[in-house]
Amino acid sequence: MKMNLKVSPELREKQKKALENIKKLYLADERPWVVGYSGGKDSTATVQAIFYGLLGIPKEKRLKKIYIISTDTFIENPMIMDYIEENIQKIKDSAKKLDLPIEMHKLQPHVSDTFWVNLIGRGYPAPIQTFRWCTDRLKIKPSNTFIRGKVDEHGEIIMVLGIRKGESSSRDIVIKNRSVEGKLLKTHGSLPNAYVFAPIEEFTTDDVWEFLVSNYQTPWGSDNKELLKLYEDSTEDGECPLMVDKDMPSCGNSRFGCWACTVVKEDKSLTGFLKTAKRNKRAGKDVEINKEIIVKLESLLKFRNSLCENRNKEECREKKRQNGTVYYINRKDKDGNVTKQIGLGAYTFETRQKMLKDLLILQKKVGVNLIKKEEILEIRKEWKTRLGDFSDTVSKIYFEVTGERLVSDLDERPFMDKMDVECLKNLSEEEGISSEVLLKLLALESEHYGYKYRAGIYKKIDSILNQDWLHQEFENEDGY
Repeated sequence: MKMNLKVSPELREKQKKALENIKKLYLADERPWVVGYSGGKDSTATVQAIFYGLLGIPKEKRLKKIYIISTDTFIENPMIMDYIEENIQKIKDSAKKLDLPIEMHKLQPHVSDTFWVNLIGRGYPAPIQTFRWCTDRLKIKPSNTFIRGKVDEHGEIIMVLGIRKGESSSRDIVIKNRSVEGKLLKTHGSLPNAYVFAPIEEFTTDDVWEFLVSNYQTPWGSDNKELLKLYEDSTEDGECPLMVDKDMPSCGNSRFGCWACTVVKEDKSLTGFLKTAKRNKRAGKDVEINKEIIVKLESLLKFRNSLCENRNKEECREKKRQNGTVYYINRKDKDGNVTKQIGLGAYTFETRQKMLKDLLILQKKVGVNLIKKEEILEIRKEWKTRLGDFSDTVSKIYFEVTGERLVSDLDERPFMDKMDVECLKNLSEEEGISSEVLLKLLALESEHYGYKYRAGIYKKIDSILNQDWLHQEFENEDGY
């Protein structure tokens, strides 16, 4: 299986150079490669080029391991998840069939780092550009954990990424600053003993698409025309002009991203898929299928938009941080006058309950697994230990929406029941003591009950006892 060279002269030279560099670097040393694969155009082109490069090397010389990693954030766009899953399996199967030294690894964030556990469980406000807490936890951390493991095992590794010049000015600066003149490898910004190889960095967006379409049948058996169709469907006008006019906008810069992402003002990918489904329905194409897609996407967008709309509503947020501090921010009115306002903290317990219930209702409606049971159990644990929720609100919400029990009676006996909690609250009120603090202390004891060694428990007790309204700070940032 060879790369198609019947392409434009400019791309032909870039293809040949990329292939030469892949072979040269692969045979140069014993450092294993870690390749990032997201299912998008750039990572697909990169993996495809690596397959071609390996197939051009004699079998007896293909000794070095190549690890292809794909990270599932659990909130990936549902419209592309099946496509990505299918390709991951095909890459895995074809590598074995073609006797290539490739291992495919699907990475996931730890349950305590997932989007819903942080948003609903801990009450983190929905991410924005200046408080983007999600990227590191969902994508970077799982990848870095895997990479560090390979560095520990092999001493050094080479990361192969589908980054390209000309994608953005900020990306160009990063590529330039980390490049060494005359060298194929770049330094990694944060991982020692990890180097970066970008085989398609000289490709333009149109080059990438020409490469994918001219080599539409991938070495692992998928069809790049399906990928092109996904990009077309995710654009609002449903068109994807390629190699026709350099001044025409290409659909190639589309981003699929996470369906619940609140960092961007508008989810153009979901909106594009929705408009395509409506257009197809009007044209009489697969009417029933497109009806289902429309209902699904409209429901997802409505929920996602509600996260954006409710983020800064005062009634949805606490007026203190998780550690009890009250902070102030400076606000300017239209006349330039500055006033100090109490900053907002985590989402209130009531807001989190509504989020969980709405998410479970949405999951039932669209028929897509949007939140895993492990995440729901982790949210349950967070509410108990951080909020003193001994009435097991999570299980009640879960049963109300699904009609199923989250845990059986045999799985766990409650540390306190509803009557105990009410009694404690009444006694606390009589004695002038914070029932919230007492419930958190009891939750901490429940969490550590039966352990011989309770590492760090005194720090945790001190942290709970210091959660009051006496601490004041002045800041200009998001209060979390």
